[in-house]
Amino acid sequence: MKITHMHRFDAALDDVWTMLTSPEFGHARAAAMGTEAHDVDVDVRDDGSCAITLRADVPTSSIPSELRALVGRELAVTYTEVWEPPTEDDRVGTFAVEIAGAPGHVAGAIGVTPDGEASELLATGDVVAHVPLFGAMIERAVAGAVTKALTAQLEAADAWLVR
Repeated sequence: MKITHMHRFDAALDDVWTMLTSPEFGHARAAAMGTEAHDVDVDVRDDGSCAITLRADVPTSSIPSELRALVGRELAVTYTEVWEPPTEDDRVGTFAVEIAGAPGHVAGAIGVTPDGEASELLATGDVVAHVPLFGAMIERAVAGAVTKALTAQLEAADAWLVR
């Protein structure tokens, strides 16, 4: 199942990049999803490329109740972004969501581009669940949960940028 999410930041690209690569913002992202991050790792390399990893136990309240019985009360989620070296024109990378014990994953592309004094974020990806008969239902549930989490994270980002 395809997912696409767009967001406009009322901030310059460099300010958005500084926020995205801040370990403190990584913890704020987790809090926005209703959890506390176990681990936030931001690895900025010499060429400016960056890998961001966020590990957290996420409550299953965001997924349909019929699926909760399959996964328990919390999901061990690892969210990773891998960003290419920055350019003046944009920041481009990939993202992945892995859920321990779940029969699928989410992966895609992410980018931030300047738009005047603002910046635009675009994330596109695929939700895949390899479960006969129930795969499509699981994919819809995961896509909904990912969209809800991303929306919460981006609201936290907007608040972060105006502080």
